Amino acid sequence: MTDTAAAPKAQRRPAQKYPGIPTVTVPDESELGPCMLALSALRRRFVMELASGPGGYGSEVRAARAAGYSGDDATVKQQAYKAMHDAKVQDALREVGGKLIRASAFAAIRQTELIANNLNHRDCLKACLALMDRGGFAVETHHTVTVEHKSLDDQALEALRTMRSLKATREQLVEMFGANGLVRYESMLAETSKLIEGRAT
Repeated sequence: MTDTAAAPKAQRRPAQKYPGIPTVTVPDESELGPCMLALSALRRRFVMELASGPGGYGSEVRAARAAGYSGDDATVKQQAYKAMHDAKVQDALREVGGKLIRASAFAAIRQTELIANNLNHRDCLKACLALMDRGGFAVETHHTVTVEHKSLDDQALEALRTMRSLKATREQLVEMFGANGLVRYESMLAETSKLIEGRAT
């Protein structure tokens, strides 16, 4: 009887945590807006998967893999992060999202109309009032509102005072106002302090 070496077991590749199964299709270029047209085909698919595909935990990585990004989960996660923080991708998401919202609005109006015409529905009156409001027949109400206007500079100076009182670091202030902006607002704050001191004396 001869000893035979046991054949090594075939190593099973770990299953991908985020499967790359496409769930949506990219419309024809004639149906795309300018923001989507500014993207590569890969990023167009990513935007559509992200906007219309299943959401929840890991949706960005799922959308990236379904769009065609390849690699292990860590690599695809990094690619998805980079794409999500690209200004052109963000513009395209807003463009596609706006279309989805407008399309959903028509379905919502139709459903509201059905409720308004059902006298036995408990929300019939609410639906009627909503349709009247959207149709320009809203019940008029009058409010007296006092509005305090503050310039952007006033708001920035107030924010700078608050952050200083909270002992914010120089790096945090630069991150908040920008290097040039911080110098400008610090100068304005110093001038304001001088004026206050001058009035007090």
